[in-house]
Amino acid sequence: MTKFCSLRRVTIVSSLLLPFCAQGQRLPTTTALRNGDTLVYQLEISGSRSTKVESQVTTPQSPPAEDLTAHCLLQVSVVETGASGFRLKTYLSDRNVPLRSAQSSNSQMASPDKLVEVFVALDGTASQIKGIADLTAAQQTAWNAWLSRFTSPLTFPKGVRRGQRWKVSANETSPSPIAELSWARRYEYVQQESCGLASEGAGKGKVGQSAGAADSCAVIFVHAQLRQKSSPKNATPEDYKRRGLVTSGTATGTNETILYVSTKTGLLVRSREDVQQSMDVTVSLADDSNKVRYLINAKSRQQVQLLPDAPQDVR
Repeated sequence: MTKFCSLRRVTIVSSLLLPFCAQGQRLPTTTALRNGDTLVYQLEISGSRSTKVESQVTTPQSPPAEDLTAHCLLQVSVVETGASGFRLKTYLSDRNVPLRSAQSSNSQMASPDKLVEVFVALDGTASQIKGIADLTAAQQTAWNAWLSRFTSPLTFPKGVRRGQRWKVSANETSPSPIAELSWARRYEYVQQESCGLASEGAGKGKVGQSAGAADSCAVIFVHAQLRQKSSPKNATPEDYKRRGLVTSGTATGTNETILYVSTKTGLLVRSREDVQQSMDVTVSLADDSNKVRYLINAKSRQQVQLLPDAPQDVR
C-alpha cells in the first residue's frame, strides 16, 4: 500500500507539470515587431536554371543557363505596424558580411542598396510590393526566398507546440504557362534547440539581437510538393487563352526546408531550403500550329540568417 501511494503521488505531480512543460515549447501567436525596429539578414543563394527550346518550324537558340548565385545583406526596417499587419522597407545590397565581422569598417558598406517595400498581413500574406523589378534575377530569387521564410511563422497554427504536424495547400501565384498549380506543404515542429547564433551583444533590447545564443528556437521541417490539377494535354492558363495560345505539358517540384524560429519573438532566425523544379511545356497557336517546346530545370540552395551583431544601419 505504501508503494502504491508513493507511485500515485509521483503520477499526480508529473501530470501537473506536463502542461507547463508543453506550454514552454509553444511558439508565440504574434511576432515581436514594433515601429522603428531593424533586422539585418544575410542571404545566400546558389543554383542555376537552364532552358532548352525545341521547334519543328524554326531552329531556335536555347538561352544560356542562368546563374542564380547571390550573396546579399538585407536590412529590414519596420516603418508601420497596425491591427491588419506591418509595412516594411527592405534594403538589399550585394555584400557578404561574416557574422563576427559585421562591425568592421564602413568601406564594406559602400555599394548602393536597392529598396523594396512590402506590406505583410497578420496571416502572412504579402502585398503592395514595390521595387522588386529593379533587382537582378538572382537578387529577386534571394529576396523572395527571404520573404517566404520570414512570413512562414505567421501562417502557422496558433500556439503551435513541439511534436505538432500540419498540412497546408496553396495555389502557385507566380505566372506560369501551366494552369492550376499548387503547393502541398507538410510541416512538423520536430524539436527545440539553441538558435545557434554567437552574439556578444545579445540581450541589449534590439529585436535582431534578442535571438542570440541564449534564445531557443523551434526547429520546423517543411516538405513541399508541387501539384498540377490541369490536364497535361490542355494546361492553358486564362491569360494564354486571351492571347490565342494553347499550352500542354507538366510541371514538377520538391522543396525541403528547415526553419529556426525564435520561441521568444516568433521571428525567423535562420533557414535552409533545397529546391528542385522542372517544367516541360509546349506552347502553340489555337489552331495547333507554330509549336514551341520549352524544357526548364532549376535547382538551388537558399540560406537565410539573422545577424545579431550587425549594425542597426548598414546602408
